[in-house]
Amino acid sequence: MNFRFKIGELVELSAAGRRNKHNDKVYDMLGMVMSYEKHLKYCGEQDRYPYKIQWFGMTEGDGTFPMKEYEIKRVRGEK
Repeated sequence: MNFRFKIGELVELSAAGRRNKHNDKVYDMLGMVMSYEKHLKYCGEQDRYPYKIQWFGMTEGDGTFPMKEYEIKRVRGEK
């Protein structure tokens, strides 16, 4: 499995990620990709949430939240 995001990249929720109600705790936050899991889970299924994101401003737990690739996008500068 190839990963689109590299460790250390800044990310935010994508439009698809914003639609998911379980992501509401990280709305309008910036995050950094800390790691990703590429090992296979049960019966050859890929890890469901391979990206571990450190969200800046998240006060729950250790501030990390697992994400799927489609739920995040790179932070871009102003246009």
